[in-house]
Amino acid sequence: MGDEQAAKKIIDKTIMIELSDKFPDVVSGVDVPSPNRATARIDSSKVHEIMQFLLDKGFDHLSCISGVDYPPDKMEVVYHVTSYSGPLVLTLKASMPRDNPNIDSLCDIYWNANWYERETYELYGIKFNNCPYMKVLLLTEEMEGEWPLRKDYAGYPNPT
Repeated sequence: MGDEQAAKKIIDKTIMIELSDKFPDVVSGVDVPSPNRATARIDSSKVHEIMQFLLDKGFDHLSCISGVDYPPDKMEVVYHVTSYSGPLVLTLKASMPRDNPNIDSLCDIYWNANWYERETYELYGIKFNNCPYMKVLLLTEEMEGEWPLRKDYAGYPNPT
């Protein structure tokens, strides 16, 4: 077995155990529903540390960051990370209070995080602490602060 095949096998079989062992108090709800998918809930205060750990373990591609609104009191940031050398996709979910939704930026870990963070901020109002460039990405400046994907937005889900 070549080095690349060995790396794929290690990533596929052990990363969720390693993640749970490294962060026992902040990782929960671990599930591996298929050979190429794994999910977990993570404490929002440790997202930066967890993602750095995953990058160091070979998860070098941030595929997506998105927001989820759970009125009246909770919001969630969902991360999808994978490895260019392995087929496993990790989905990590971090919850936070809806009245003050903020989480650390991953821009210093993954180069493409800024686009996803800007989009999530504009559409849900989730603030990414230390994000270096929070300029408007999708909405007009007049709509800034309206959070159109929150479920209490006027006209949701059919804006007029």
